[in-house]
Amino acid sequence: MRNILMLILLLISGKIYSINAELEHLLMKLDSVLACSDKYVAEKEAKIEELRKRQSSALKPEERLWLNKMFYDEYYVYNADSAMVYVNDNINISRELGRKDWEQEWLLNKVFLLSATGLLGDAEDEIKSIDINNLNKDLMFQYYDSKIYLYSHLGQYVGVNQELAYSYYKREAELKYEAQRYINTDHSSYYSFYASLYKDYPRGVEGDSIKIQLKRIVDESSLASRSDAINSYSLSVMYRNEGDEYNYMKYLIYSAIADIKICNRDIASLEELSDILYNHNDIDRGYTYIGYCLKSALLYPNRVRVVNISSVMDKLRHAYQKRNAEQESQLRTSLYTVSIMSFVLLVAIMFIYFQYRKLVKSRKSLDESNRLLSQHLDELSEAQQMLAEVNKELSEVNEKLKVSNNQLQESNYVKEEYIGYVFSICSSYISKLDEYRKNIGRKLKAGQIDDIKSLTSSTTIVQSELKEFYHSFDAIFLHVYPDFVEDFNALLRPEERVVLKEGELLNTELRIYALVRLGISDSVKIAEFLHCSPQTVYNNRLKTRNKAIIPKEEFAEKVRSLGKMQK
Repeated sequence: MRNILMLILLLISGKIYSINAELEHLLMKLDSVLACSDKYVAEKEAKIEELRKRQSSALKPEERLWLNKMFYDEYYVYNADSAMVYVNDNINISRELGRKDWEQEWLLNKVFLLSATGLLGDAEDEIKSIDINNLNKDLMFQYYDSKIYLYSHLGQYVGVNQELAYSYYKREAELKYEAQRYINTDHSSYYSFYASLYKDYPRGVEGDSIKIQLKRIVDESSLASRSDAINSYSLSVMYRNEGDEYNYMKYLIYSAIADIKICNRDIASLEELSDILYNHNDIDRGYTYIGYCLKSALLYPNRVRVVNISSVMDKLRHAYQKRNAEQESQLRTSLYTVSIMSFVLLVAIMFIYFQYRKLVKSRKSLDESNRLLSQHLDELSEAQQMLAEVNKELSEVNEKLKVSNNQLQESNYVKEEYIGYVFSICSSYISKLDEYRKNIGRKLKAGQIDDIKSLTSSTTIVQSELKEFYHSFDAIFLHVYPDFVEDFNALLRPEERVVLKEGELLNTELRIYALVRLGISDSVKIAEFLHCSPQTVYNNRLKTRNKAIIPKEEFAEKVRSLGKMQK
C-alpha cells in the first residue's frame, strides 16, 4: 500500500523519468552551478570593471588595441553589442597603423559576432570582403571556422525549409574538409574541430581516436573555460550519433556547467539538455533551463537562438498545461475519495465512542484486578530476585570449587607420575653407582690406576647421564602434557616459534617453561635443575617473553595454564 501511495505522488508531481542515479547527481550539480550564475556574472563584471580602470586617452594605438582585445575576450560570448564596439575600434586602429593582417583578424571576429547575433546577411557580406591572400595559416583556419559557424546558423535559421537547410549544412561539411589544411595538433580547437568532422562517423578508426583523446582532455579539465565547454559539447555530439544516451547527456551537462561558469550567453548545451529533459518528462527542470537560455539569448542578443528556444518553450508550455489538467483531474478524484472516507470516518468515530464508554466500565474493574495482581507479582519478583542472588553465589562457589578440584586433581596426577619417575631414576642411579663401585674395585685389584684416573676425570659419563635424565624428564612431561609445545608456540609470534631438531622432545627454552608449568618459577632452582647459571635462565626467559604476542607480564601466568593434561 505504501509503495502504491508513493507511486501516485510521483505521478502527480510528474517526476518519473528514466535518468539513472549518476546522471541525476550531475544534474543536481548543474542545478547548483546554475543557482550561482549571478555570482559568476558579478565576477565577470568585476573583471570588466578592472579593465575599464585601465582605459585612458594617453594610451598608444597598439596599447589600446590590446586592451580592446582583453575587453573582447570578456564580452564576445557575454554581450555581443559591447564586444562589437571593441571589434570596430580595433578594425579602425589596425587601418590607422596599416596592419592589414590585424584588420583581417578583427574582421573575422566581427563575422563571428554577426553570425552569433543572427545578423546572418551582414555576416555573409562581411566575410566576402575579406582578402584571404593576406591571411596566415592560423587566420585561414579562423576564416574557414567563421564560414562554418555562419552556415551552421543559416541552416538553423531556415529550419522548416529542409531543402535550403540541407544545402547550408552540406556547404558547412565541405568547408570543414577544406579547413583541415590549416589546423594542427597544437591548435586549441584541434580535437573539437575533428570531433565535429567525424561526428557522423564516431565509430570509425579516426573517430574513435579523436573521441578517446577528447574524452581524456574533458575528463581532466576544470570545466571553467570556453574550450572546456566546446570540447564537452563536441564529445557529447559524437556519443549522441553513436546512440550512447548516457554519455551524450553526461558531456552535455559538462558543457553546460562550463558555459554557465564563463557566463556564456550563447549557450547551446543547456538548450539541448532542456529538450532532452522534456522527453524524459522532467518538465520543471527543463523549463528552468530553457528559461535561463531565453534570458541569456535576449541579453546577448542571439536572434537565431531565440527562435529555437521559443519552439522548445512552446513544447514545455503545452506539457505544463497538460500536466496541470491531469493534476486537476487527479485532485477532483482525490477530493471525492476524501469526502467518502470522511463520512466513513465519522461513522467509525461514533461507533468507537460507544465502544469506549463500555470499555471505561470494564477498565475500572480490570484496574482493581491488575492492582492486586501487581502486588502479588511484586512479592513474587522480590522472592525470585533473592533466589537468583543465592543461585548466583552458589554458582560462583561451585565454579571456584570446580577449579580447585581440577587443580588438585592435576597436582595429584603430576605428583603420582613424577614420584614414580623419581623412584625409577633413583633405583637406576643406585644400580649404576653399584656397578661403578664394582668396576673401580676390579681395576684396583688389577692395579689399573691409570684407568681409574681416566675414568674419574672424564665428564663423558656425567654428560651422558644428564642427556638421559633430560630425555626422561621430557618424555614424562610430554606424557602428562602432550599439547604443551603446540600451545606454547601459539603464544609466540609466527616467525619466533620454537622449531625442535630431529630427535628432540624439548629444548632448553621449552624445559625452562616446562618447569614453570610444573610450578617452579624460581630462576635459581631452574638453573640447578638444568645445570646452568641463574643469569642464563633469566636471559632465556626475558628473550622468550619478548617473542610473545601477549603482554610480557601475563606470559608466565599464561604458561602455567598451558597443555591439556593427558590421563
